[in-house]
Amino acid sequence: MKIGIHGLYWVLPLLTFCFWITNIVGLLGLWVRDKFKRYEVEEASIVFISDVGATHQAFFIVFSSLTALFYVLTTLAERHLRHQRRIPGSVRKRQTIYDILSVVFSFIGAAGLVLLSAFNAFDWSTVHWSMTVVFVVFTALSVLFQVLQVFSLSKDYEGLRTLKLIAIVKAILLTIAVAGAIGFIATYATCKGNAYPGDQRCDRVVSAAAVCEWSIAFILAFFYLTYVVDLWPAHRRAQKGLSEDGTMVENRQLAREQGTDVGRPTAPYAIDGVVNNDTHYPSAAAREVRGQQPHGAHGGSPAMTANTMPNSERGSLYQPAMVEAPQQPRY
Repeated sequence: MKIGIHGLYWVLPLLTFCFWITNIVGLLGLWVRDKFKRYEVEEASIVFISDVGATHQAFFIVFSSLTALFYVLTTLAERHLRHQRRIPGSVRKRQTIYDILSVVFSFIGAAGLVLLSAFNAFDWSTVHWSMTVVFVVFTALSVLFQVLQVFSLSKDYEGLRTLKLIAIVKAILLTIAVAGAIGFIATYATCKGNAYPGDQRCDRVVSAAAVCEWSIAFILAFFYLTYVVDLWPAHRRAQKGLSEDGTMVENRQLAREQGTDVGRPTAPYAIDGVVNNDTHYPSAAAREVRGQQPHGAHGGSPAMTANTMPNSERGSLYQPAMVEAPQQPRY
């Protein structure tokens, strides 16, 4: 089956996840290899990610930078695919605004991640922790607006259960991460992040702060992974409607849309594109925005009603768009 380049965009969040999880698990493994060493005299029994990263800075810089780069590419790919209607696109302008804000904040958060890894916690403490705040705050904002966008989309694409499910998963991950961040701030501030030898109370408190930090890092990795679900439908829509060897047309409608039907014979088992399609009908709210009649209002068949659907709302999450529709503004 022929696949367009947009059908491979789901690889970007997968690589983001792989680079970040390699970064965190690698630093954890390096600390274990160092026999759970306290790198500075004021450190607790469980050290912070920044402390291990400062000791093994080359490793930290490489994988932090790769994570930052591919996270930005992921958010750009997601915005592009929604604009091109390769995945469920914006019905309301606020959904586009949420998406753009998520992209903008991802750039700032990514810059913070690169800089905090370059300026280590031992030699550039003030710069490092300032960039850590930038990374945490703006990545959290990027995540927040992405969650708001997907939740809003799930209300307008009521038939897409996967969209609503992934919105719930993202919200749960964000809630847990926020709770962990609150716990980190509370425990870190109690002893100002220091646990000098003999101070067992601060050792326990600062160690708890470190546990919160490591936990949030792992949660972020799984949030990156949720983008794979967001972008995967574009892989299905990227199919050219051709046979696996590209010599015959298997889906007449899709092949016409992709411009691959010229000069190729039609397979005996080919479908027209409307038949056997899991067409999604937009919600009442979406129909109101577009000035449409609800499905079945004039007694029309599903296939007939599908022909009047706007370009931004036709086709199910896992099926390519099978019917022609008038062009609508792309948010």
